[in-house]
Amino acid sequence: MKFINKTLKTKFIEKELEKYNSSFVNKIFQNREADVVYKLKAKNIFILIEHQTKIDFSMAYRILEYQMAIIKSAVDEKKLKTKEYKLPLVIPIVIYVGKQKWNANKYIEESQEKLEGVKNNLANYNLVDVNNFTEKELIEDDTLISKLMLLEKAGNTKETVDYIEKIIPKINEEQKELMIRILGIIFEEKIGKEKTNELINKLKGGREKMVSPIIEMIRKENQMYISIGEKRKQKAIIKNMLAEGIPISLISKIVQLDEKEIEKINNSK
Repeated sequence: MKFINKTLKTKFIEKELEKYNSSFVNKIFQNREADVVYKLKAKNIFILIEHQTKIDFSMAYRILEYQMAIIKSAVDEKKLKTKEYKLPLVIPIVIYVGKQKWNANKYIEESQEKLEGVKNNLANYNLVDVNNFTEKELIEDDTLISKLMLLEKAGNTKETVDYIEKIIPKINEEQKELMIRILGIIFEEKIGKEKTNELINKLKGGREKMVSPIIEMIRKENQMYISIGEKRKQKAIIKNMLAEGIPISLISKIVQLDEKEIEKINNSK
């Protein structure tokens, strides 16, 4: 919620938005689903959040297809031809965490043929490019996704550890459990168990006796949710991560579930 408000300069509150559960994957891009779609409860207004790790020069075209698919799924066919009817609005946000500066066209008109004297505006999107923010801005930002964007930008192990060290003091209580999971499952492979334990210890407030087994506990927890049927708890954790705007690809690594399973949870009530 905070991330959306910061990006769009809006003032939405939690109860105004809901996850949009309709399937809108079209035939052309059937294997390239948008990460998250929110709907404004009071209006036919949608916010599409797409996560990119690489520059995609077809992005403007893809966004247009996603917009049209969402509009088609939400349009009221009976009212469509009436003068007063307002078509659904889809506001796209592309989160880019690649290493190179984004240089793909934002407006489809820039990639289209041109007719002299005729100006035509089509779909465009709001771009959140990690390269447009300073390290300090990403660390100081109060949303977790900004901090994760910085970690994804890290070029090597030392840089990853340095960023985590700087991020830890800025993590609030609500974000701690999620950050511990991310450290224990994703970054353990990058920075090693010893350093991971040390960083988790800092997040836990220096309680060293709890740190040594923490990673194994996290992994066993994930297996336990499935083996003893506590899928509700796992589902709640996934829903919380989705609400934070964390990409499905990253959530998949954290909870060790297939992205399609997370999509099902995302689309469930």
